[in-house]
Amino acid sequence: MIQGRFHMDDFSVYRPELTVPIADIISNAVQCGYPLETDEAYYRERGYETVAVERHLSMEEMAERALEPVAERCKREGIEIGEIWFAHTSQVAWHECNLFKTMLLRWGWEQVPLYPVEEHSCSTFHWFLHMAAYSFARDPDKAVLVVTADLGIHPFYYINDFILSGDSASACLLRREYGDHRTLAVKYKTAGKVYDNNPSRLRHFHATFYMSIRKIMQETLSEAGFTFSDIRLVVCGNTNRQIWETVAGSLRISPDMFYYATLNEAGHITNADIPSNLWRALADGALLPGDYYLTVTVGMAGTFGCALHQYVPTNRLGVPAKEEGKP
Repeated sequence: MIQGRFHMDDFSVYRPELTVPIADIISNAVQCGYPLETDEAYYRERGYETVAVERHLSMEEMAERALEPVAERCKREGIEIGEIWFAHTSQVAWHECNLFKTMLLRWGWEQVPLYPVEEHSCSTFHWFLHMAAYSFARDPDKAVLVVTADLGIHPFYYINDFILSGDSASACLLRREYGDHRTLAVKYKTAGKVYDNNPSRLRHFHATFYMSIRKIMQETLSEAGFTFSDIRLVVCGNTNRQIWETVAGSLRISPDMFYYATLNEAGHITNADIPSNLWRALADGALLPGDYYLTVTVGMAGTFGCALHQYVPTNRLGVPAKEEGKP
């Protein structure tokens, strides 16, 4: 398997300014017929307080808000894009290939290959990192642009029995030789046994997936010759607090190493969890130049992703002044 090193050179997140109390998210879903088996306290125990909800912009407009600062920099610095990948959880079906038509024209990318990829559950971010090595093996001189957008089209979108999801969009620029975040190792796995929908196997997965997260984190560090004592943070997805506390216990490391600072205010912003939390870690000084850190995601459909990175900022200012959409 190709595991070439590359960099996350830039990223941007659009998150709606509006945050809705989880009591309202639950109430809206129940009024539409959602068969709730828990209560508000259940979600609060897992770290949720409010959820980011977009009331005005379309999914295309959200994607453009996230993409704009990255695209402007590419234009300004002459960074050539080799491929654009797009992922979403919203149902846009037949017109998804045309989703970027106006943006491609705006930035002069009409000839750049655009790939709307299948949603890889909540570990899509690490699927992108896993596949990037192949893209750079083909053409190391061109960047890969990753764009995501997730917009709820029904109250059921925002809730399930495990998590509360919010709206968001993100853009991430990957380059072979340049960038503030050097990616040293990537692991991505799928638990195929989940997809046969066998009830007993599903129960077994939900009882044991914590150990799969533990294993993929250990394998990622081992591949690079690292241990947990070498890293500063584990930047993870906003699945829920209980998951990461359980994993920390299984690894015998402090739960404080697991960083998901946007969980309580935004909810699980599916494809933007990692860039959003990474952005916050940089803004808050939780990551410093030279620090090594892990990113990790898990999807309840049986996907797991983990990567080892090092923060190696260049002279270019690496942290935007604010998250788009935030006051």
